[in-house]
Order: sequence, then C-alpha cells, then structure tokens
Amino acid sequence: MTDFAAHARERAQHFLTLLAQWVAIPSPFDTASQQPDAPFGRGVADALSWWQKLGDDAGLNTLNVDNHAVHIEYGSGEEIVYVFGHADVVPAGDGWYFPPYQLSRLGDNLIGRGVVDDKGPMIAAWLALDILRELNLPLSRRIRLVAGGNEETGFRCIRRYFESQPQPAFAFTPDGKFPVIYGEKGSLLVTLTSPVEQPDLTVSCGSVLNTIPDVARLNGLSLSSGGWTLPDGFTLLAEPGQINHWQLYGRGGHSSKPEACLNPIAGAAQLLHQRFSARWTQQLCEITAPETGQSGVQFALDTPGECGQIRLVPVVLNIENGVMSLTLNVRYPENLPPENIAERLTIWNLSWPDSHINIEPVKSPSLYPPDSALVKTLHEIYTRHTGDTNHPSRTTGAGSYASAMQNAVIFGCEFPDGSSGNTHGADEYGSLSRFISAIGIYAEALYRLANLPAAPSDNTR
Repeated sequence: MTDFAAHARERAQHFLTLLAQWVAIPSPFDTASQQPDAPFGRGVADALSWWQKLGDDAGLNTLNVDNHAVHIEYGSGEEIVYVFGHADVVPAGDGWYFPPYQLSRLGDNLIGRGVVDDKGPMIAAWLALDILRELNLPLSRRIRLVAGGNEETGFRCIRRYFESQPQPAFAFTPDGKFPVIYGEKGSLLVTLTSPVEQPDLTVSCGSVLNTIPDVARLNGLSLSSGGWTLPDGFTLLAEPGQINHWQLYGRGGHSSKPEACLNPIAGAAQLLHQRFSARWTQQLCEITAPETGQSGVQFALDTPGECGQIRLVPVVLNIENGVMSLTLNVRYPENLPPENIAERLTIWNLSWPDSHINIEPVKSPSLYPPDSALVKTLHEIYTRHTGDTNHPSRTTGAGSYASAMQNAVIFGCEFPDGSSGNTHGADEYGSLSRFISAIGIYAEALYRLANLPAAPSDNTR
C-alpha cells in the first residue's frame, strides 16, 4: 500500500504557500461589485480565477461554468469522482486580533478567513491529487476538484454547475468534520416584521444569514432609570462620546452550532423587554428564547429526527423608524415537513396584530445510506490514518454541497479533536499538522473512490 501520509508530509511548505495566496483574496459575497463576469462580486470572481490558474499552470483541464464554479479535472473515464468545495467566505466581521485576509501562524495554528471554511480543505484536496499525479496511480474514473462561488449565500453556484455537468459516481465535500457526515438538516429563512412604538430606537445586530453575530448595537435606549438587569453572560458597553448608545456583546459563530454561542439577539430581546414591556418585545422574546423559541418547543416543533432537533436561530435583527425586522435561520430534521413548520409559525404569528411573517425555503434535508460503500470506505480510510475509533459516522445540523449532489457526503477537513475553530467568527483557525494529515487521507480517498465498484445511479435523500 502506498504511504500517502509520507507523501503528504513532503507538501507542508507548498500547502502554506498556496493557502497564503488564496486567503489574501477577500472573497465574501459583495453586491456592490457584481458584474456579468462576477455574479457574486469581484472578490469571489478573483478567488475562482486563482483556482482555475492553479489547474492551468499544472497543465490540467479546467472549466469555468458561467463564473459560478470552476473545476480542475484529472484522468480519464466516463464516470467522475468529485470533491466539491467553495472559494467564497463569510465577511470578516469584528473582533479579529490577526488580520483576516493575511495568513498568520501561531505555533501549529494557521489563522485567517477561509483557512478552515473552505480554502484550506480545498488546497488539501489539490495536494492530494498532486500525489496521485506524481505517482501516476491507475484510476478508472476522472477526478474533478470543483470550487463554487456561492456556498455561503445560497448554493446558486452548484445548482448552475450541475445544469450542464454530469452528476458524480461518488463525491464528498471537504466542508465539515471527519470522519463521515451522511445526513444534513434542511433549512428555511424566516423573516418577521412588526411595528415598534419607540420611533427613536434603533437596533442593529448581524448581517450574514448563516452566522450568529457577536454584538448588538442599541441606540436611543435610555437605561438610566434602572429596573433592569443584564442577561447572564453578556457584556454591555457604552459607546464613547455617545448618549444612550450601547453595545451588547455575546459570542458569535456558525448558525448550525447555536449551543456553542451566546446570541446577542436573544440578549437584546431580554434587555428591551425589561425596558419597554411592550407587545413587540414580548413577541421578540418568545421567538428568540433559547429553551423554548429556538428549540421549537414554543411551536410544538421539537420532535427530533435522525438529523437531530429543529433549531430556529436568530441571525439578523434590525429596528429602525418604528419597524422591527428579525431573520431566523431555521434548520430542521427530515421528519418535519417544511409545510408543517410554516403552518405552526403562521398560526403563532396570528397572535400578534400587524405582524407579518415570510418563509423562504433554502434547502431540503438529505440522508445518504450509512451502510453504503461510500460511507464505509471513507470511514475506514479515516480510521486507518488516524487510529480514531471513538467517532462514528453521523448526521449534522449544518448544510453543505453534499445535499445538492448525488452520491455525496461530507468528509473533513476538520478533525473531531478541537484542532480548528472560530469558523464564521473572528480569528478562524486550523492546525497545520491536521491539514497535512488530511492531504494523506484525501489522497487515499480519491484513489480508492476512483477505483471503487460502480455506485447506484442515485442516492436516497
């Protein structure tokens, strides 16, 4: 058996060089710079161009599909093995100690926006393919490494890509955790608007629909009269030189992991209700309360499925000119039809006069058979490379490209040991040594999947 791990270790410096180049291209979705050749903004287009040049310079076949996604292809054969990741990132946001768009290193930790989500993992896949090329290993299928440009804000990239490109025989996205994630929750965006009786009050919290913010800014809020207490765990600071301007700090992060965060929208709701005790503040508290609103208990939606329990996660709150707008990122398991969720939320909203609710589908839940050859093969490779027998394959509350492809799962690139973190937060970081391990794992995975017996024509979803 080829020692893929040894070949991976030889590529550590190359990994650092490439990652520094790609992280230096800021690539969040940007409406201000959208053009026909940059549908998701100039930064995303530049990041996709960098990926294509990587393949071109290596003499491989590349294709830019309508400036939505770029693939690099190696090998021959009718069927294709895909690694589908993304070049776009969430905005840097506040609270960084290190520069977000410059690769920094602190011991074994690499820090920068996109290091973990998802530029580092895609470079690991690229160097894994480089090992197969160097060794000239026989492959029965083509391998495509695809970078999409709209994973963080809607999946338009992968949908456009597969309008013209064939579906995979086998695929994985390196956009989650090892060992294997074979099921994902579905997601909805729920927007609630209600009148506010305090026209001078403005609140701003959050801007990214799959990220829990760090801070809520509350202006025009007088707290001098007392009669309120700060919600547990939060920090309230007055803005220097301003009267009745406040910043309420919590702890942000990925909206698929609300239990790891302290959501300042929920904290602001409690503070505002103590101050005003109005119908709109009661409504805001009900829907954002972690134990009842966010868990679905308030709406009798808390029946867990194989993918876990529903989570209604507040991600954006704006109050201005007497109008409140709240957006929830709703992640729901496979046993809850979205029509039922919409019905329960609509019925609840009828209790609040002049309040309006809008529900927008984002993606459906997905389940791939856990006893399939794809899941078993990838898990066996991970276990042999790491010796980790404590972590089984599982489902997740996160959403990924795996739900938008046939015969696909999530496979890394984060390890279940806490060696990476702050995804979607400040000072996003990952372990260099773990990335090098992932290169070896991915090299064997690509080799094995490219020679695995034929997959079913479709998967159960």
